Amino acid sequence: MRLAGYLAAHFPAADSVVITRVGAMPAGASNSTAAIDVAVTVGGLGHTLALVLRPQREEGILAPYDIGRQFRTMRALAGTEVPVPAVLCHEPEAGVLGAPFFLMHRLQCETLPLFWYGGESPRLAAAAAALAAVHGVDWKRHGLSFLLPEGVPAGSPIACELAQWRIRAARMGTSEAPLVQALDGFLVANEPADAGHALVHGDPNPGNYLFRGNDVAAVVDWELAAIGDRRGDLGFYAALVAIFGGYAAEGGRTVLSDAYEGVTGQKLQSMEYYEAFGLYRMLIVMAGRGGGGWGYFGADAVKARLDFLLGPGWAGPLT
Repeated sequence: MRLAGYLAAHFPAADSVVITRVGAMPAGASNSTAAIDVAVTVGGLGHTLALVLRPQREEGILAPYDIGRQFRTMRALAGTEVPVPAVLCHEPEAGVLGAPFFLMHRLQCETLPLFWYGGESPRLAAAAAALAAVHGVDWKRHGLSFLLPEGVPAGSPIACELAQWRIRAARMGTSEAPLVQALDGFLVANEPADAGHALVHGDPNPGNYLFRGNDVAAVVDWELAAIGDRRGDLGFYAALVAIFGGYAAEGGRTVLSDAYEGVTGQKLQSMEYYEAFGLYRMLIVMAGRGGGGWGYFGADAVKARLDFLLGPGWAGPLT
């Protein structure tokens, strides 16, 4: 097996490296993962490594993918207060498995459903605290400046984030859709004056937190990590619950944003704007689900939510 030979080359002191198990793992809408057990013998002593293999997909709802970017993000976060699984190695070429990939430590933890329903809970508070830790990372000092898109004015957090989403919209064939264009223009013209740069996770739904008891053992799935305003994370979650969660967030607020305010002691302003940004992202994600093009799945639901959130005249006529 090519992967076993690859690992043996990365453990030159080992007497033997044997893959003893490969199994499927639960994955989200966009990720591919496999659980791998590796038996390593060194000096007559045996060790078992529990690993996760994450290959790079070529197509999917969040294309273009960059598995190396995820690896670099997680490796940089290892020296921070953000709990992440330890990453082992990254292979940028497709020769070993047919696609680039990285390997990381596999944790024995509990994952949660996609949505928080109800009010206060120890796990909700722990997740909010973990998200606040993400936003509190000194991203320049920890070598995360590579998350900034090239050629984008550094003064605008929304410009930093829109850059990667415009690439996805173009790939899905929706960048010229009237609703996408109108919302893009609204976001550029109405960025809050207090917007600031922070590391953002990109998708802080409960399924991306691994729990041991009531504690967050790890935050995973960093493919949407970016430098933007921290409220963008909470706004995206508000968009998720509004479109897929079975209930509408009140003015861009959810139980997660309430818990975030509770653990940080900071009042969140302009959450309608940041839910609107989340809805912009949802338009592009749902275009991937629906096969792309202007007839993308869910556009009517997003338009109705935007009209409720921002007022029916927010965009003028969409032609």
